[in-house]
Amino acid sequence: MKKHIFWILPSIVIILGISLMLNESIADVTERPDENWSRGYKIGETTLDKKLPVRETAEGNYVLQTYEPDLLRVKTFNQAFELLNETSYDIPLDKWTQVFLNGDDLIYYDYSDIRDKEGNVIVADADRFYPLVNTALYIKENILYELNPANHESLEIMELGDNRDEIIPFQGKNHIYFMTETSRNNDVELNVYELADQKAEMIHEESFQIDPMQTVEDINFAVHDGNLAYIMETVQKQSQGSPQSYTYVTETSLGSSGAPSLEPLSFADPAGEGALTEANNITISYQNDAPHLLFSAGGYTETKYQNNQAFNIYSAAITDNGRIETFRKSNSPKSGTYPQWVNDSTIMWLEQSSDSKNIYVSSSNPAIIDKASSLNQDDWLRASGKTFGMLAKVLITILVTTIWLMWPVLFIVLMYAIKGRKLDEEQSWFFYAGIAVYLLAVLLFRDMVFIDDIFERAPDYLTFPGSSYVFILVSAVIAYIAAQSAKATRDWHAPSRIVYFAGAHALMVAIFFGPYFL
Repeated sequence: MKKHIFWILPSIVIILGISLMLNESIADVTERPDENWSRGYKIGETTLDKKLPVRETAEGNYVLQTYEPDLLRVKTFNQAFELLNETSYDIPLDKWTQVFLNGDDLIYYDYSDIRDKEGNVIVADADRFYPLVNTALYIKENILYELNPANHESLEIMELGDNRDEIIPFQGKNHIYFMTETSRNNDVELNVYELADQKAEMIHEESFQIDPMQTVEDINFAVHDGNLAYIMETVQKQSQGSPQSYTYVTETSLGSSGAPSLEPLSFADPAGEGALTEANNITISYQNDAPHLLFSAGGYTETKYQNNQAFNIYSAAITDNGRIETFRKSNSPKSGTYPQWVNDSTIMWLEQSSDSKNIYVSSSNPAIIDKASSLNQDDWLRASGKTFGMLAKVLITILVTTIWLMWPVLFIVLMYAIKGRKLDEEQSWFFYAGIAVYLLAVLLFRDMVFIDDIFERAPDYLTFPGSSYVFILVSAVIAYIAAQSAKATRDWHAPSRIVYFAGAHALMVAIFFGPYFL
């Protein structure tokens, strides 16, 4: 055992350093998006890049539609997202196909005709189709209809008029609402209707102006307890570069006549500094009597090596004083899209994965938090990748430590030039003088290795006051014991032990601080 102390002691320190790197990498890639919110939990796959219909049943189960080319799968999950049953329907499906499904009633729209599950045409040449929970709406020749899913009868609701070829539907708890939007230059007109007894009653209208250089890109709205909240996204074309997007949100009482207050929204990054970027797929809903937004955006994450930005899912709450509070709902290196609320405590979204899209949920449900906490293969791969990346920085740090290592080597060369072969005889002063020269170089050029960036990035156990001196000293003691053991067991002379001491010391320092050098 004594014969191997010279390499066992430094090896233990190096293995400890690598283990700490791996542990930190695992903690980074498995970090939950928020304290009381689960990581993403995969519940399936879909090949089509589109928002998937999902609803919660009266029994508390979840019914999800997933799409594959020419195949619709309907999956039922319990509250822990354990699969209860699955049904398949052979219908032509692509990215633009829309499906209404409730019980045995299945209707789909192939972007031209509305058909039943056998493919028989119910409505030919429809312009738009809007599947809801218990019914479906469609537009044909600027007229809005309601389609009875059971008997396939159509009922005319209203004529939309010129320049209105689509609506924005909202499925409330007790009623169905829809909004029409008309833009003329920078004048915007919004009308909200309630659908009741197969008739549409206008319950809110408002007009306002936006910046002349902007156009309305998308609107999403929600109605709750006599209040209307909507979010509007506009695009401003640039003479050069990509168009600039703006997001506005407002809440008002239904039927009020006051002009809305339209101020561009900015979402603070809850995990990093600054603001989230490129917010998209924004939807609005009411939770606890207050408007909440759900969207994907670019923000800070530690799940990737080097690049700390990724598109994740976020929610935002509008407080009583009008402030926007932002919360992270997913934490993944892959881009999340099409987020939606399953219920007030659970969301679902899609993530790209090679040839398909993975379907994820995250939740405040303790059962989901527990399920999503286990390490999977992707976690190990990402953690290993981050660890290898950190080891690459260690190699760079070792190159920087050559400013330390050159001095004992020069000292040895100088001593041999002066003393010659006499130094081959064991002389203790030579060894101690050599390590003293090295340690003096370490202290003189300490700031070249222990740069400020290290203390900004490194964990607390490396950044306490005086930590650099403590690690220099402890590493020196270990390197000294290892070097001296080689004298007795390997008959190493002073020059070999000096070089070994310096190399082992530099390597042990680099293995702990090197990962945070750049």
